[in-house]
Amino acid sequence: MNELLPVYVFGEVLYDCFPENDPMLGGAPFNVAWHLQAFDVAPVMISAVGDDALGQNICQKMQQWGMTTQQIQVDPHHDTGIVNVAIVAGEPSYDIVLNAAYDHINQQKLPTITGEHFFYHGSLAARCSASREALESLHGRPGQRTFIDVNLREPWWEPACLKSMVHGVYCVKLNQHELALLAELPAPPTDRDALVETAVNFRLTNNITHLIVTLGADGAFLVDEIGSVVTPEMTPQLTTVVDTVGAGDAFAAVVLVGMLHQWDWRTTLERAQQFAGFIVGQQGALSDNPAIYRDFKCLWGLI
Repeated sequence: MNELLPVYVFGEVLYDCFPENDPMLGGAPFNVAWHLQAFDVAPVMISAVGDDALGQNICQKMQQWGMTTQQIQVDPHHDTGIVNVAIVAGEPSYDIVLNAAYDHINQQKLPTITGEHFFYHGSLAARCSASREALESLHGRPGQRTFIDVNLREPWWEPACLKSMVHGVYCVKLNQHELALLAELPAPPTDRDALVETAVNFRLTNNITHLIVTLGADGAFLVDEIGSVVTPEMTPQLTTVVDTVGAGDAFAAVVLVGMLHQWDWRTTLERAQQFAGFIVGQQGALSDNPAIYRDFKCLWGLI
């Protein structure tokens, strides 16, 4: 098997606080990094935690899972991030506490990144100037394939900043509502053909190599580098949906695995849907059971 390209993941690591359950480790980029580690990718997570018990717990959990903590900065002035999660009409609603440690990732402490690599991040970590400047300094390195997972969390995003961020990158993932907002439409098109046309035009206008649009329970589609549309087969939902927190992160992680292993796009999207379908059948975004990942690796021919 060929050696995989390095993967750097930038952004928030935090605890999701649910009304009726214990806090759960999370943060969209961290969820992706966690899954990647279990799929034998060994990502480098770039983030910051507070000098507090939650921050220590995060580093301990990472080490137990085999992840490197070398690029987890410890911030003595800001607390480890927390998000208060409520489920409203079956969908998660987030109160993302401002001025967390991950909002203040120090540009001077970033790793030196050279050679071909994947660079994954979301949009939330750009809400404050310190982390936004750190993020911008990592963009555009030679040999970089940037994968941006758009996660619009009100009020923590600015249209101009986000459109500038996605312009010219290797891969962008967003849902149909986020596509409509960035394309400056009043609402997502209800007609499938119109939605696909919006995606095709958005990819072209913003010089994005690959654009993935997720549709919740209706799957996803991709517009590739020549404007062709790839729609995967839908896989049956085999588990009861418990909550949808982290489904998009699970999907994104497998998309990265597919790109690293050079799967074709239809296979990549089908496997991403399959793994996301498993994640919504449990409480919380992560699993700490290696056997689950082993089953998927066997199914996909990775071991």
